[in-house]
Amino acid sequence: MMAPVKILFTLLSIGMMFPAMASPENAAPSVLIKSEPLRKLSVAETLAAYGSVTPSTGAVINISFPRAGQVARLFIVAGQRVRRGQALLDFATDPNAAALYHQAETTEIFARGELKRVEDLAVHQLATQSQLAAARKALQDAQANLAAQKHIGAGMTTQRINASFDGVVSQLSMQQGDRVPSGIPILQLSKAGKLRATLGVEPEDIVRLQVGMPVQIASVFGNQPAVASLLLQIHGVINPLTRLVDVDVELQDITTSGLLPGMQVRGVITLDSRESWVVPRSAVLRDEQGSFLFQARNGHAVRVPVTAGLESGNSVAVSGALDNSLKVIVLGNYELQDGMLLRENNP
Repeated sequence: MMAPVKILFTLLSIGMMFPAMASPENAAPSVLIKSEPLRKLSVAETLAAYGSVTPSTGAVINISFPRAGQVARLFIVAGQRVRRGQALLDFATDPNAAALYHQAETTEIFARGELKRVEDLAVHQLATQSQLAAARKALQDAQANLAAQKHIGAGMTTQRINASFDGVVSQLSMQQGDRVPSGIPILQLSKAGKLRATLGVEPEDIVRLQVGMPVQIASVFGNQPAVASLLLQIHGVINPLTRLVDVDVELQDITTSGLLPGMQVRGVITLDSRESWVVPRSAVLRDEQGSFLFQARNGHAVRVPVTAGLESGNSVAVSGALDNSLKVIVLGNYELQDGMLLRENNP
């Protein structure tokens, strides 16, 4: 009567010793992975460059005088913002220049009187036509010389210069009391809101640039928002000081940017931008067959050949026979083979 019980006990013992024989599905190897949804985003390829802010071409005037003189009084300092009509300086004419003006004035008066005298003599046939012509020519020369002296302002003892537009004193070359030769700039005035950034780019990167590319400009040391700009000009020679190629960026919407001439800035040039499927860099693998990634379908790995494109930060654009309804495996994919069973580790 004890034999059937003993046989049953023996079978149960064997089952406990070999539990793996219970289910073929449970016996298949699986890999612990983490996955993310496939996303379609705009990916940009960028190039960073550094430089400084300068006034725009055509937005700068140099204030100088065509006569020698002295800076009698300065009302501004370098870097100061000025309004249109605001006094900048008083300029006193050099005594020698003033003497030349008075000499020209005296010569013109004398020539006018001499012509009148010769004309009176000619009426009584006491002066020849040649003498009359010479007197007229002398007056014309004297008048031209006096007009030239007036044009350069030699007749003004002191001249006040006011700002012709809203701007910034970007450079001040002279101080109050300095004597100034004719034609030497005293100060430089830059129009408000008219700035550009000059950036240095590695020579081998120049072939990737085109005029009109968007650029984001921000101060190297500040935390103000970047200013949207456009690539304006690409220089054709290497700067001997930096050994880089200069590119000019026209700054736009700078009213609240805090950018000033001379400020050090960082520019990010957008070389290319397109909408693509985007995955983390860790999702893309490579072997002798090329680039590929794995997607998860019904708990199994599906290998998908892809072509990697633009990279931005930790993301890479990919193209291929992707199924946007399936998640992309981003961790654990190095252990996978096509069709392997997956164990999800997503939160």
